[in-house]
Amino acid sequence: MKPSHPRLPRNEIAISIKAVTIILATIAIYFQDLTTVANEAIRSELMSHIIAIPFLLTYLIYRKRKMLRATIPFETTNPTQKPTYTHEIVGALLCLTAFLLYWHGSYTFTPLEYHMISLPIFTAGLILPHLTYLTLFALSILIDFKNILKKT
Repeated sequence: MKPSHPRLPRNEIAISIKAVTIILATIAIYFQDLTTVANEAIRSELMSHIIAIPFLLTYLIYRKRKMLRATIPFETTNPTQKPTYTHEIVGALLCLTAFLLYWHGSYTFTPLEYHMISLPIFTAGLILPHLTYLTLFALSILIDFKNILKKT
């Protein structure tokens, strides 16, 4: 007898856990800033388009899902090679840069702007150790989507 629900392969479960971890870590650190921006978007007609950004990002990720699946590493290609930790080092440096920018912005007259600028840097720093440069490149437009909309 067949099971009633399809089973996900271990690779897809691992990728799902990594994605949820990245999203939860970002929301946990930037929660106060995100709620401030959301409250401002609800109160002001000028910023009301910000409410649509999460839905647009979800749609764009859905549209790029095949390209993302092609760039996500599922297994190590050559286990006999000595591992290099460039992804982890660059990711940690990006997170450190985002933290320093966030910290510096906290002591200025416009902290929210500095915090929102550090958000894509922090997100890129979290994505890089878990995935590859190709995945980060595929997601780069989505990560910086907020700044693209801000300039228009």
